[in-house]
Amino acid sequence: MSKPGRSVLCALVAAIVGGGCGGGEEEKPLSKADYIAKGDASCKKSIKRIATGAEKDFGALGSDEMPSEKQLTTFVEDTLKPEIEGQVSDLRDLQPPEADADKLAEIYEGVDEALRKVEDDPGLLLKAGEDPFEKANQAVKDYGFKECGES
Repeated sequence: MSKPGRSVLCALVAAIVGGGCGGGEEEKPLSKADYIAKGDASCKKSIKRIATGAEKDFGALGSDEMPSEKQLTTFVEDTLKPEIEGQVSDLRDLQPPEADADKLAEIYEGVDEALRKVEDDPGLLLKAGEDPFEKANQAVKDYGFKECGES
């Protein structure tokens, strides 16, 4: 893949990897450290799947080519949406630290809102200065995740 094509791919992955994290279901509230560890482990796997999907959808782009609307829509529908929805669903299934439940619910609503914006306009992923996941990514990082929210 050419350097500009790779740059587009990297920018797309960077803009979206913070869209949430996932894990498995637990019966009792986790400590914050355990919650973050489970989320980061799942998020790391999802980041790889998103990158693989981006490579599949955008890897053949030339040095001065941008993804078409159809390519972006396919990426959002086939890769981004299911990955982010899965991450957020998995995290919501975990029992968060009791003191953080409301804060985390707000973070996940922010992720859901950003995803809705991208579903409505996949071109947002390429618009300079308009990262729909920026606020949610920052909230995820501020909470303490290391893998999730990285861009």
